[in-house]
Amino acid sequence: MTTTVGLKRTPFYDLHVSLGAKMVPFAGFEMPVQYPTGITREHEIVRTGIGVFDVSHMGEFEITGPDRNAFVNRVTCNDVGALREGQAQYSAILTEDGTFVDDCLVYRFDDRLMMVVNASNIEKDWSHVVNRKAGINVRLKNISDEVALLAVQGPEAQALMQSLTKLNLATLGYYHFDTGQVAGIECFVSRTGYTGEDGFEIYLRDHTKGDALWDRVLEAGKPFNIRPTGPVEARRIEAGILNYPSDINLDTNPYEVGLGWLVDEAKKAD
Repeated sequence: MTTTVGLKRTPFYDLHVSLGAKMVPFAGFEMPVQYPTGITREHEIVRTGIGVFDVSHMGEFEITGPDRNAFVNRVTCNDVGALREGQAQYSAILTEDGTFVDDCLVYRFDDRLMMVVNASNIEKDWSHVVNRKAGINVRLKNISDEVALLAVQGPEAQALMQSLTKLNLATLGYYHFDTGQVAGIECFVSRTGYTGEDGFEIYLRDHTKGDALWDRVLEAGKPFNIRPTGPVEARRIEAGILNYPSDINLDTNPYEVGLGWLVDEAKKAD
């Protein structure tokens, strides 16, 4: 949804407002920067209990077709061929000069791949990807506006999430995901995050179910003192997680920022 001032709103916007969140422009969206709890307390909650984040502003590109692996290897620097079904991979989209267009995640399903990109770069990344499609048999779809994405992060995240799903989260490794239901809602659950704590990201392809998921997660999380939280940059800085564009951008390459391990120089591009 887009407002009259041109800023988009995520499926959770009305919930943020009802909870008293301070809404600010971010990457073309109206996003919560903090709640009445306060930034300091929100930071502590994620480190000691559970915080829940709206990250629906992120972008998602779906890639299908027989050449999907070869295509994603063409547009990213890591090797998709190393992924098994149910795995995710940290990677990057690079310019011809080897600098960052963006960093991204790549998810491997049985019949498709999905790239997750930064909100501020959705249009730029989409153009970059589409312009490299020539001569390869794939279908591309920008599903960013169809997806609701909720992150549940903190040392108590697994206990809460396991109470809401039949998926076996104890065996779900870092950068792995599984498809099923959370709180009775179809989704896929990824053991990933941006906080340095254990946690999960819940992807809903049907964004209209976002409110229901939010309410059920927060209700089940009451015994864990769960709280909605804003971004709090300190969390990702403490975890050593780089951010686009403050740490990586069109003027930096992976080797300069300690991400040379993302570049698989031996992979086959096509």
